[in-house]
Amino acid sequence: MGMSAPKKAKGGMSEINVTPLIDVMLVLLIIFMVITPAKVTEMAANLPQKTESVEQDDVPQDQLVAAVCLDGTVSLNKVVMPLEDLHEQVRKRLRVKAKKVIFVDAHPDASYDKVVGLMDTVRDAGADRVGLASLKTAEEFRSCTGVDAAPAEGAPPADANPG
Repeated sequence: MGMSAPKKAKGGMSEINVTPLIDVMLVLLIIFMVITPAKVTEMAANLPQKTESVEQDDVPQDQLVAAVCLDGTVSLNKVVMPLEDLHEQVRKRLRVKAKKVIFVDAHPDASYDKVVGLMDTVRDAGADRVGLASLKTAEEFRSCTGVDAAPAEGAPPADANPG
């Protein structure tokens, strides 16, 4: 029945108490959630003051416009031609121009891969900049000469004989 001496205390605790850490993180999370919606009320953007549309008659004569028609054919300045001929024509015309810019237009229902293929072709032909024409309705699309002109509802197709 002897008395035993108290055991020596071991070193400090080797475990991290995460409860205060979680409390602090939750408070920070709540603070940021409250502040964020009040802080972002508007975004700064530099928008043009006025946009002017260029009338069709005011378009420069030397401007190049390549287009994909509804049936998948391509045209250059409203002249339908095979893709290889278009590549050659664009290359020849861009060779003499100081600014090697060409615009790409497409029928709204044209295949996406045909449009991308046309963009690759004109870029390969030497265009430094390729611009995209704005999206048009099927009735507004005029970059192909009659190839994809849709008749009005109820009207006979253009190639049908009347009678």
